[in-house]
Amino acid sequence: MIVKTAQRSRGIKSLVWSGLAVTLPFCAAAALHEEARITVGDLVAVSSDRRDVPHVEPCLAAHPADPGLLFGAAVTFPEANPKEGLAASIVAGFRSSDGGRTWAQVPFPECRIDPWVSFGKDHQVYLSCLGRHNSLLVYHSADAGRTWGAPARVPAGHGGDDADRPVLSVGRPAEPRGGAVYVTFGQSSPAPGLRKPSYGPSVARSIDGGRTFSQPVFLKHDNLTQQPFDAVVLSSGALVAFFMDYSTPQEAPLPHRRTWMAKSRDGGQTFSIPALVHAQLGDEMPWSVAADRSTRRRDWIYLAVDGSWRRAASGPEENRAAAGGGLLLRVSEDGGESWRAPVSVTDAPPGANAELPAIAVNGDGVVGVAWSDTRRDPKGECFDIYFTASLDGGATFLPNVRVTPELSCPKASAKQRGVAVRWPFGGDFSGLAAGADGRFHLFWVDSRTGIYQVWTTTAQVTPQP
Repeated sequence: MIVKTAQRSRGIKSLVWSGLAVTLPFCAAAALHEEARITVGDLVAVSSDRRDVPHVEPCLAAHPADPGLLFGAAVTFPEANPKEGLAASIVAGFRSSDGGRTWAQVPFPECRIDPWVSFGKDHQVYLSCLGRHNSLLVYHSADAGRTWGAPARVPAGHGGDDADRPVLSVGRPAEPRGGAVYVTFGQSSPAPGLRKPSYGPSVARSIDGGRTFSQPVFLKHDNLTQQPFDAVVLSSGALVAFFMDYSTPQEAPLPHRRTWMAKSRDGGQTFSIPALVHAQLGDEMPWSVAADRSTRRRDWIYLAVDGSWRRAASGPEENRAAAGGGLLLRVSEDGGESWRAPVSVTDAPPGANAELPAIAVNGDGVVGVAWSDTRRDPKGECFDIYFTASLDGGATFLPNVRVTPELSCPKASAKQRGVAVRWPFGGDFSGLAAGADGRFHLFWVDSRTGIYQVWTTTAQVTPQP
């Protein structure tokens, strides 16, 4: 059943910013002297029918050929008990066929948390999530998200009840192994040389449209606890999975994390030895990865890392080049084999924090980045949504554009029922997708109404290179 929910918000203060056009100077190199324009569209309240229900962890996918078709999801807390803080959560899906102007809600009652969405061939849509007891579920729709069948259960951990952070990746039909569905997730599993199960990343695949999934391949690299955070499928059909060191086996946090990647060229059956991508010097956290499908920079990979890092006398030279704070980008021009020195994405003053960066690349190779930014709050507890873009493959970025007209201060409201304590920026990830027409679709939660709600807008970047 689909329940009609959000319409375009009208007559509210936030729409003072509707249709905002920001003209920005763009100097990708000495030879380039042209102006670029970022136009932010109408702000749309996606979850306006559930204004008393907190929403977190929004994700979004755009159909690769139909510019109007979008599908998103978020975690809701409809029965949260103020005395207990967080309680039972349920994933809600959101479908738009008009480019995000109106939305219909799709319930996923068996999903508890960690939704992830991806389009497949034709009008196939997939949604992964964690169900009860951390079981890993994958839903499939053959009609562009209008109707959904019963979920498939991915074998994971000990009896399928030991999974975390599932990331969904689907190959494109015209490419090698096109249509294969991959789920990258964390689980406890025996590792060579270890007596006890160890927690790390795994990958399971489906070659029958998401009806059944293989036994997972365990990618763990060493004796540390490691968590996957994203994965991409390249035009060659190769699957590239990304994960990070998180803690010791005794769950003691690490002072400095490392980011790794492993690549499979045979459809997820075997993987390369994990390679180091980024060795953190401070409190950086890798969040989002995107692959470029444009002709000019095919299979370039972009990695967004947020947090604080510092210039050090020792450590990888390529990391020390990015001293400062906020948000950085790592770029690989060869499908993950090597990586450029980090580039700063934000133009915020020192001390401002950037959280939950989401990254996407449109068909013209324009790289878009959206994130939660604290530059307007000295205490760092309130945030706005910001957006920027790169027209030169991540070498430089346009001046940042503030998307939200009002600060979001989630901890200031008792209505959040403890949700803001667990997710001070609205989740562990946020949504950004590039539409078939080149527009970027932002999909986030903020608490301007006093409670986390899902919002969306578009960002158009011109001229296209």
